[in-house]
Amino acid sequence: MKKKLIGIVICMLLIATIIPMTHAVLIKENKTQVYPATENAMIGIGNDPEIVDDETEDFDLFGPFINYPILFKLFTSSGMFNTGDLEVIDIVSAWFYENPDEPEYLYTAIQVKELKYTGQRTVFAVHWRYNDRNWSVGIHTHSNGEYISCFAGENRKRGLQDAEGSLDVNTNIVTFKLRKDLVGDPQPGDVLTHTWAWTTLRFTFEPLTWLFGGELVKDYAPGLTETGAADYGRD
Repeated sequence: MKKKLIGIVICMLLIATIIPMTHAVLIKENKTQVYPATENAMIGIGNDPEIVDDETEDFDLFGPFINYPILFKLFTSSGMFNTGDLEVIDIVSAWFYENPDEPEYLYTAIQVKELKYTGQRTVFAVHWRYNDRNWSVGIHTHSNGEYISCFAGENRKRGLQDAEGSLDVNTNIVTFKLRKDLVGDPQPGDVLTHTWAWTTLRFTFEPLTWLFGGELVKDYAPGLTETGAADYGRD
């Protein structure tokens, strides 16, 4: 059984190193424009974040790479991942804010322990509830930043719209700038509830990740309760 498992992993390593090479070339043409961090983005530096990650052992990073460290070692030894890649998705906090000069936009941001581009796919997302509907914004990036896509809209709905996003490796902050009309058009004084942030590592060719339950390793902030139910940040 052990030899069979090693054989499967080796086959996956070969597939995962071949497929993304062509996949990345195909989607690079459709890369969403990424906007660099600006002084306005620093308004939301996160001095009083609505979402703070619970980093106790029971609520920190979880998934196959954590449950079975040998898997992560195999993929790092192959060069597909680096030992520091786990810190890329390790959430510190997340928050919402507005820039008074751009009232038509809503900003939200995630700070992680050590932000950098990776060879495989990383996902950063923030979720909330407004007017009895669930909304989110997220960024997918892989191939060391060659591909970046940012999108926003209503959860579990098709047709998510392009949003603006930036990754600032100096501050370890992923910033999202989204038009309010994409997320229900919230106005000053309205309340966003059920706030939470989510990050994950996947293979660039995502179907390979399905063999591991859909994610390789992930983080959820502020954390999950002992029963597995979602815990939320401040409104």
